[in-house]
Amino acid sequence: MYYISRVDPSETGEKNLLQNIILKKKHGVITYISSIGYGGGGVFEEFCGKFFWDDEEEGLVGYFTSQHDPDEWETKTFEDEEVDQPFESISEDDRGIISQMTQEIWNNFIIFDENTDTRLIKDEIVSQIDNNLTHSDDWDVDVVDFVSNNFWGLTLKFDW
Repeated sequence: MYYISRVDPSETGEKNLLQNIILKKKHGVITYISSIGYGGGGVFEEFCGKFFWDDEEEGLVGYFTSQHDPDEWETKTFEDEEVDQPFESISEDDRGIISQMTQEIWNNFIIFDENTDTRLIKDEIVSQIDNNLTHSDDWDVDVVDFVSNNFWGLTLKFDW
């Protein structure tokens, strides 16, 4: 599942400038999120995390980090609070899923223009954009809106 937003072309004259891209994958009971997006001040941020319902803790637990090639999770969450900075090693399974998602972002959706130091949405995806965004037919917001409104530093927030 993916969600992509671009910078409004009326602001820049460029139709391909990436604002945010979010990939979401479900593996069993775990929801993985990987994102690249504008964080403000001319800086792009990365985000990846895994989130799941924990019967023992009776709530939504998550682990996340602000990079796509991490060795450890930087933050643990419970419901809408950061509860720990575990700096817990990332399992090989998690690392494989995150790596696959990062490759999918770069192979299928965006490119980096070294001449202008910008992230651009691929032309075939731009043709699908309406009102500066597009998403896969199976996109849903269940975990992504919760995470975006509470934990990541990207400028995109979901309020639907």
